[in-house]
Amino acid sequence: MKKTMILLLAVVIIAGAGFAQELTFSGEVKSGVYWENMKEGDGESKDTAQLGNNDDAGYPGPGRIRLNAELKKAAIGFKVRWETSAFQNNIAPNWSYAYAYGNFINDQIKLSAGKLGDSPWATGGYEINSSLDDGKAGLRTEVKPGFLPGLNLGFVLNEADATLGQADKTVETLLGETIIGVSYVHEFFEVRFAYRFDSKNDMNLLKDEGSKFVYRVEEKILNNFVPGLSVWANGKYDGLAAEEEGVTRMVNWVYLQYASGSLDTQLRMGFDLGYKKSVFTIKPVVSYNITDILTLRLTFQYDKDTGEIAIPSPYTTLAVEPLVRINFGPMYVDFAYGYNSAYTAEDRVKTTHYANLRFVYTFQYPAGTKTFRYHWKVLTFRGGK
Repeated sequence: MKKTMILLLAVVIIAGAGFAQELTFSGEVKSGVYWENMKEGDGESKDTAQLGNNDDAGYPGPGRIRLNAELKKAAIGFKVRWETSAFQNNIAPNWSYAYAYGNFINDQIKLSAGKLGDSPWATGGYEINSSLDDGKAGLRTEVKPGFLPGLNLGFVLNEADATLGQADKTVETLLGETIIGVSYVHEFFEVRFAYRFDSKNDMNLLKDEGSKFVYRVEEKILNNFVPGLSVWANGKYDGLAAEEEGVTRMVNWVYLQYASGSLDTQLRMGFDLGYKKSVFTIKPVVSYNITDILTLRLTFQYDKDTGEIAIPSPYTTLAVEPLVRINFGPMYVDFAYGYNSAYTAEDRVKTTHYANLRFVYTFQYPAGTKTFRYHWKVLTFRGGK
C-alpha cells in the first residue's frame, strides 16, 4: 500500500518536472467499530463485532481509504482517485478513475480519456449517486456552447459493461455501447441525464443486458420564496428493452429538503420497480447542530413491497437510527444506534440491533479552492518497504 502511494506521488512529480504546476490533494479515511445483534423468528440471537463503518465506507469491510489528486497546467489536467476497502497487504488497491482532460476553444470543448470519473451527467445524491461512464475506460467529449451558457452535451465511447471471451470487437459493437449525455443549468432549474445504448456483447450470464438511463432534475425557484427549501429527483434505470426477463429495474427518488441555520430536515421518497417487485420507501431525516462541535441526527425508514412475489405483511422493512456526532475540525466521530425489522416470511421477522462507532477524517490541500505551486526539486518523500 505504501509503495502504491509513493508511486502515485512520483508520477505526479515527474509529470511536472522542470516547471510550475497546480497540484491539489483531497481524501478521506473512514473506519469504526461495529457491533450487531440479530435474531430471526424463534431462532437464537447472534452477536457479531468487527471493524467497520456502515454509513458509507465499504461495509462490511473494515473501512475505506481514499486519495484524490489533480495535476493541472492551464487548460490541461490529470485526475486520479486511489482507494481501498480491504486494508490488507495481499489485496491491491483500486484506481477508481485515472484520466487526462483538456479544455479547448474558450472552454467550449472538453476532451477526457482514460478510466473516467467526475461524470457531468451523474445523478448526484442522496439515495442514488450513480453515473454511466465513471470508472470505465473510455473517451468522453463534452460540448459547452458559448451561445447557451449552462448547456453541456456530449458522448462517451467505451467498451461493453461485460463481455464473453469470444465477443466480437467491431466498429458496430464499439459504437453500440455509446453513452449520450446532456445537462443544463438555469437560474430556475437544473436537469441532467445520460443514456447508454446496448450492444450484443454484454448479453451473458451476468445479465448485464439492455440499455441504461440515469437522470436528475432540480428546481431552484422555491428558495426565493422560502429560503432553505429545495426539491429534486433522481433515478437509475437498468436493462431497458432487454430481451431476458428479470433484467429490467427502475429506481426513482424524490427529495424535499429544508435547511435553515442549525436545522436540516429531509423527506426522501423512493420507488423501486423490478422483477415481480414494487417497493415504496419513505425516509425522513432530521439533523440539528447544537453547537459547532455537537450534532444530533435521526433517520427513520419504512419500506413496503406490493409486487407479485411480495410477502404479505404490514411493512417490508422498518428501521430507525439515532446518531450523535462530535466534530473535531477535519475529523468527526459518530455514535449510531440502529434498529431494523424485516419480514423474511409471512410469519417470520428478522430483527437487528446495531451500534456503530464511526471515525472519519477528511482533508483537502490546499484548503478551499486555492491551489499551491511547487517545483519538483523542493519535494522529498520517504517511504518504507
